[in-house]
Amino acid sequence: MAIVLRNALLADLDPIGVARGDLRIESGRISGRVNVTVNAGDEIVDCAGAVVLPGLVNGHTHLYSALAVGMPAPARMPRNFLEILQLVWWRLDRALDGQANEVSARIGSLDALHCGTTTLIDHHASPNSIAGSLDRIEAGLASAGARGVLCYETTDRHGRAGRDAGIAENDRYLRKCAGRTDGRFAALAGGHASFTLDDDALDELARLAERFDSGVHIHVAEDPCDEEACRRVHGMGLIDRLERHGLVKGGSVFAHGTHLSVEAIARVNGAGVTMAHNPRSNMNNAVGYAPIGRFRGPVMLGSDGIGGDMFSEARHAWFKSRDGGAGISPADVIAMLAASARRASASLGVTLGKLIPGAAADVVITDYVPFTPLAGDNLPGHFIFALGARDVRHVMVGGQWAIRERVCVLCDELAVRAKAVEVARGLWERMAER
Repeated sequence: MAIVLRNALLADLDPIGVARGDLRIESGRISGRVNVTVNAGDEIVDCAGAVVLPGLVNGHTHLYSALAVGMPAPARMPRNFLEILQLVWWRLDRALDGQANEVSARIGSLDALHCGTTTLIDHHASPNSIAGSLDRIEAGLASAGARGVLCYETTDRHGRAGRDAGIAENDRYLRKCAGRTDGRFAALAGGHASFTLDDDALDELARLAERFDSGVHIHVAEDPCDEEACRRVHGMGLIDRLERHGLVKGGSVFAHGTHLSVEAIARVNGAGVTMAHNPRSNMNNAVGYAPIGRFRGPVMLGSDGIGGDMFSEARHAWFKSRDGGAGISPADVIAMLAASARRASASLGVTLGKLIPGAAADVVITDYVPFTPLAGDNLPGHFIFALGARDVRHVMVGGQWAIRERVCVLCDELAVRAKAVEVARGLWERMAER
């Protein structure tokens, strides 16, 4: 039996375009669009002229922060980015255990699905619960119905044993995902940032990425402290160091890039590195604005753990680009969402982010019926200035309903939320001890 979406306004993001018609979905994929066959027994969903989108992809996030909402403030107000890490996020990640990892992922993916985000490229850290942590993240995502591209945040800040455990978790999960063909989960080799990784760790991450043809996912120049530490400790620039260890290459995902020099950007562009732009997080951490208009390679859009709402992230990306004089267009912001889908597609081995025959049936049905003309040339304007998570009505992933009439299909969301409150309370108590 197929699912047929009738009377839809199909909004394509890659390439940008709009078509009015139907969408036929069967065996987890889109099998037809615009003028489609309807057979007896097919499930018919009348979209009533509303916009239908491909599932959105969060290009860089930290699901482990999902239970941080409302957590107690640090003992004192952080004075800079490094203190934000030390007084907030590194206390949180040290307090995570297996249960908190899984519940964080479940809550985070539910939030994302309600916002039309069906795939998350996640960067995980739980230094006191490393082994098997990516399985717990996967379980949380799977229970809500989302897809994931996962890695563990290798770092030397907990000593050699902690670093080796992080490498081992990446290795284990990369091996697990290497034989998968269902397109639901994939792995990258994960590292925190240059300033918390020694040379051996960077070499091992490069070897893992090469061995599994996966790419490395690492924070780069989020704050000036990354470059400053590299010059002070290693006597070279940040991109010089990453290049020396074989990380400046196509397939790598560099998150942020907020403080890369013009020369460093040129080298990143030349290598075809994928950058992940996280405007809301950069504003929240007061680290500055990434020179987004100068990047020529793929630029994804991510939330860096501030929820899963890519409509809001796109809106902030546009407003910040205006405020920062980046010289980009609304279509460039949509291109970031398209780049996120293409990068996830490369890892998962399925086509995401497109409403075309053969693509994975990750589909978002809104109740947004445009009140002004909508066509390909002004779709970015509708997306940024009118569409929002509030408009998401139904969501399917791989042709299976995940959200129907704004209600989660695969789990009891009220029970999940009640359990999350209990787990968050314990997590916050452990944080107070660290």
